Amino acid sequence: MELTLERIQLTTDDLADVASARHASSQELYSPTAPKSPTAQFGWRDRWWLNQTASESVAINYWFFASNDEAYVAADEGRFRLSAQTVLKSGRRDSIYQPPSDDKHGLGNTVWQAGANFLFVHQTVVVLVAETGGKVSEDTTLHIARKILEKINSAIAS
Repeated sequence: MELTLERIQLTTDDLADVASARHASSQELYSPTAPKSPTAQFGWRDRWWLNQTASESVAINYWFFASNDEAYVAADEGRFRLSAQTVLKSGRRDSIYQPPSDDKHGLGNTVWQAGANFLFVHQTVVVLVAETGGKVSEDTTLHIARKILEKINSAIAS
């Protein structure tokens, strides 16, 4: 089955158990590697306010690619553009998005984490669940990321 935004995009019903989630805005996005290749076929961002306040917000980015390999390359190379923050790794600066130290996240094999933000690849889709302002917990963003992964798996299975 073809993965489409409509099949995997979270709705208010999907987030009913997440701190009074309210959809705040949506917009189309460029590829995380833009203007370089690989270029996403389609990108979309939804912003959600939690607890009815903009100070507790989460942005969910969805990018669709032509192949699994393109999705992986875009996420791996794009993680440098998703945040200006870096970490020192092996004597050089690297993206703040790093592989988690354990696999308790349940998001598959291709995952990078920066604090409470999760970037993952599944099939031909790259997803970023990011909080802004430091007021949304890692447990909450991980819960949201897992819901998206469930929807992707459900869309693939049907």
